[in-house]
Amino acid sequence: MSPSPETRLSKLDAVLDGGRSLLIVVQNSPDPDAIGAAAALKELAKTRHDLTCSVAHAGDIGRVENLALIRYLGMKTRPLGEVDPTRYDRLAMVDAQPGAGNVSMDPGIRLDAVIDHHPIRRETRRARFTDIRRRYGATSTILREYLRAADADIPTPLATAMVYGIRSDTQDLGRETTRADIEAFLDLYPLANPRMLGRI
Repeated sequence: MSPSPETRLSKLDAVLDGGRSLLIVVQNSPDPDAIGAAAALKELAKTRHDLTCSVAHAGDIGRVENLALIRYLGMKTRPLGEVDPTRYDRLAMVDAQPGAGNVSMDPGIRLDAVIDHHPIRRETRRARFTDIRRRYGATSTILREYLRAADADIPTPLATAMVYGIRSDTQDLGRETTRADIEAFLDLYPLANPRMLGRI
C-alpha cells in the first residue's frame, strides 16, 4: 500500500525544515512539466518553510511555449554552471534524476529530494527523500497531490503552468495517463487562466 499524500508531505517537510535556501534543479532544457513541477515545489518550500528558492538548468530554453510559460510565472532561472550547490541549504531535483543523460549535474552530489515520474535510477536512491512514480504521466500531477495535502492556495499562474505541464507530457491526457493525472487536470483547470493556456 503506497503512502498517503499527507504522509509523503510530512516526510518532505522533515527534509526541508530548518533550511533557509533551496536549489531546484531541472533537466537541461526544461519542458512544461518540469517548469510546472519546479514552480509547485518552490511554492511549497516558500509558503511552508520560508525558503528562498532558485531554479537552475544546464541547457537553453529554446521552445517558444516554454519561454512564454516561464515569463508568465515570473520565474527566474539560473544557468547550472554558474551555481555553487554547496551554497544552498537544501538541494532538490524535479522531473529528472541524477545520472540521467538530460541533467548535467554531478551525480555524486547528494540531493535532499528527488520527485519524478520516470523509472528510478541508482543514483536517486542516495537522496534523503524520493518520490518516484513511473506510472504517472507527469511530475506536476505528483506535486498537485502535495499542494492539496498542504491545503495550499494554488495561484492562477501556478495552476496554469501545471495544467499545461500535464497536458504536454500526456499529449492532452492521451498518452501514459493515469486516473491521478486526470484528477489533477480536472482539479487544476478551473483555477487556470484559459486565455493564457491558449496563448502559450
